[in-house]
Amino acid sequence: MFKNIFIFTIYILSIILFIPSLTVYFFKNNEKISYSQENNLLDVVDNIEMLEDEKYKQNVNEEKNISNKNIPFEDYIVGVVGAEMPISFDEEALKAQAIAARTYAYRRIDDINKPVDYKSIGQAYNSIEEMKNKWGNNFDTYYNKVKNAVYDTQGVIMMYDNEPIEAVFHSTSAGVTEVSENIWGKNLPYIKSVDSKVDEKAPNFIYTTSIPNSQIIETLSKKYPEMDKNNIISSFEIGERSEAGYVLNVNICGRKISGRYIRTMFGLRSTNFTIEKTKDSINFTTKGYGHGAGMSQYGANFMAQDGSTYEEILLHYYDGVSLQKVY
Repeated sequence: MFKNIFIFTIYILSIILFIPSLTVYFFKNNEKISYSQENNLLDVVDNIEMLEDEKYKQNVNEEKNISNKNIPFEDYIVGVVGAEMPISFDEEALKAQAIAARTYAYRRIDDINKPVDYKSIGQAYNSIEEMKNKWGNNFDTYYNKVKNAVYDTQGVIMMYDNEPIEAVFHSTSAGVTEVSENIWGKNLPYIKSVDSKVDEKAPNFIYTTSIPNSQIIETLSKKYPEMDKNNIISSFEIGERSEAGYVLNVNICGRKISGRYIRTMFGLRSTNFTIEKTKDSINFTTKGYGHGAGMSQYGANFMAQDGSTYEEILLHYYDGVSLQKVY
């Protein structure tokens, strides 16, 4: 009898200990599944309008805490220029950047005198504290350089047909800029393809990224399960290019995939690229850095170094616009 009671007691204790363990096990596995679902960002990035610029995506992902949402509008532009353009750039290039950033923001807010959540505007931004950390002992000199560029152009924006323009910009073109419809499927009449050959002097203008075949196969077959894994590399070929030389689509296993999407999936510097297949990888050689539309920041700097004013820089990269002081 005592033996039966002992066995029964052991049985009950086992159930008491086992069930919580089993419950924790299933909850842990459910947490892992939920977490993995949140990581599949490639499904949405290609469908978000005006979300090509890496700096914007990084700013969104990091969710930087901009606590001073009530700072004056022009001080916000100082923070944008300080984040978006190298401080070593010429003053005229910084002024051009200030007007582009101001126009981009002005288009997106109703009243510059009201509190604005600057995180929602879509430009990189550095607070004063971040600029101090970045510039260290040079903070006063560098901050004044940026502030002067901003306040020397205070209230000036770019207009087209009596509206603020979509003042997109990028780091470095491929020697010529791209039209807007080839990037976002939207015709912006002032975003035309213009010469920017000076960009060839930019650092890492030509850059090669080597992607292992295994990574290419895994990435594409996960996104497109119908693809034959054995033919992905052999069929991987560049399809159409724009007149400016940027890749519009890539042919893989009978499917056309946009050059923008290929760039996003494999972290390429631009969509102006060539490919070279090796035994173990595909080498992507890119020209420039960024989406390629609107003002090239390095191009602006090289133009400024050659004597161009900020007005000349902006009127070169944005076709048919006028510069107007709106406040």
